[in-house]
Amino acid sequence: MRRSLIIAMGARAIRTLTAARAQRGRYPVLDQNSAFLGPEPRGKDARKWHIRDKRKLSPRLREFFIYSPALGRTVGVRVLLPGIPAEVSPVIHLFHGGGDDFRSWTDFGSAEELTLDSPYLVVMPDGGAGTYSRLAVGSEVHDWPRFHTEEIPEFLDATYSVDFTPENQLLAGLSMGGYGAMKYAAWHPDRYGAAAAFSSPLDPLSTVPAFDIIAMREGARSMTLFGDPVPDRSEWLANSPYALAENLTGMDLWFSAGSGSLDESKDRDLLESMINSQGERFSARLNALGIRHSWFPRTSGLHNWSSWERELGAWLKTLARRRNYASSVRTSDRTESGGSGSAGSSGSAGSSGSAGWEEPLPRRGGRRVADGGEFSYLTGHALFDIHGWRVEISRRRAQIVRFDAVSASGFSLSGTGSFRVRTPGLFEPKRRYDITVSGPSGDNAYQQRADKKGRLTFTGRLAAAMHDPIIPGKRTAHFTTLGQDEVTTVRIASAPEHAETAAAVDVSDPAQIEYSDAGPGAYIESGRDAAAADSPTER
Repeated sequence: MRRSLIIAMGARAIRTLTAARAQRGRYPVLDQNSAFLGPEPRGKDARKWHIRDKRKLSPRLREFFIYSPALGRTVGVRVLLPGIPAEVSPVIHLFHGGGDDFRSWTDFGSAEELTLDSPYLVVMPDGGAGTYSRLAVGSEVHDWPRFHTEEIPEFLDATYSVDFTPENQLLAGLSMGGYGAMKYAAWHPDRYGAAAAFSSPLDPLSTVPAFDIIAMREGARSMTLFGDPVPDRSEWLANSPYALAENLTGMDLWFSAGSGSLDESKDRDLLESMINSQGERFSARLNALGIRHSWFPRTSGLHNWSSWERELGAWLKTLARRRNYASSVRTSDRTESGGSGSAGSSGSAGSSGSAGWEEPLPRRGGRRVADGGEFSYLTGHALFDIHGWRVEISRRRAQIVRFDAVSASGFSLSGTGSFRVRTPGLFEPKRRYDITVSGPSGDNAYQQRADKKGRLTFTGRLAAAMHDPIIPGKRTAHFTTLGQDEVTTVRIASAPEHAETAAAVDVSDPAQIEYSDAGPGAYIESGRDAAAADSPTER
């Protein structure tokens, strides 16, 4: 009853806000309906994204209508060309909030004017109702993350000359768009170098009714976005920037929120006040993890375009100051090394004809993973790619998985089920390597040859939740987390060249190896609790 009342009140509040915007002319005046393009593509034409229509709206502003296989329909995208052109441009992915669309940032947020002196190409894709998540609507599935993080980069690569290094791929958004920006950054820390959120909810578990309402506005049924927050808690954590905050280490993070009031008014914007308190908690979470960030709790400001226009301008000025600082540092380095023409000088790859612009600073902390450098990653996905590693987990239930201490020397993996991990090309092709797998099922050692691309592939069993039922119910609810904090460790070492003995069996399919019957003490305990990913305590 209480949840139904909250949802009803939230839905009424959103309808009232939408009506008020329409009366003030603060709502997209152009219909985003793509019916003028005719029926949606079918068959072969529906298997790949493609541009169905494009328009030139101003010297810098372009509008596209793109068919998206991830969404199963045509959606709009606006692009702002760089105010300071360059041969290769960095990119800002700028997302709108709930109740707006791909035109909103240029119609109401002055994005075109604010980026006039900027080197960034700004892409503003549609985000539907604003879930920035995979959403079931009837018999259809709207996969917004796939559209934003896979199809939009492919569109940019095919249409413009842009730089895809993480330092030059930035995410930003207002309200739910800022949530999407932070979540995508936490999901893909190897693709993006910065994320900014203006008045954004960053802890979905603290705002369950709002997320439920937004999903229903797109046509989904109640409690189908991430499920019920109690039995389906892992799904909510897997889509929470707060829970996945440790993945943001080394990124340039910027977020802000107003107080929910104005100096000359006694009225309170409860939504902005709530978001402000979430920003405080998110900042505390990052501090506990030792992650540097920029948090701006404003002493005034409402959940409206006046605030978001101000915040976009402030963030862009911060980026400009950092570019100028990077430029002065590089100029100083070149002077000390004997001039810009000397060997080994660090000129800017993207500064051709750019009126003094230099590429941004490297990601804070120097967190670049190359040549087998160590990293850790927290996720709720059963299949993921990170820094060239591909991980597949077969499981019955959603769970938070920790892919930890990952390097050319090995890794550890928490959770239940079975796994398959393929490394990047870090190893000498066709060379033998000693593999040791230690986990709840026991210890196993064997040799494997790297493939012709220098990759190794491991398969094995993680922990098993005892008596885990195929059909969950109230009587078996406690099995949802049983075994999820168990750890399986894989160690990799070069095998001696003369180890071609009868005992050194070359294993091409590790899945066929039988594990020993070692007791429960045969694995390494890490002391990390993946189920406690939402705890603000520093680990």
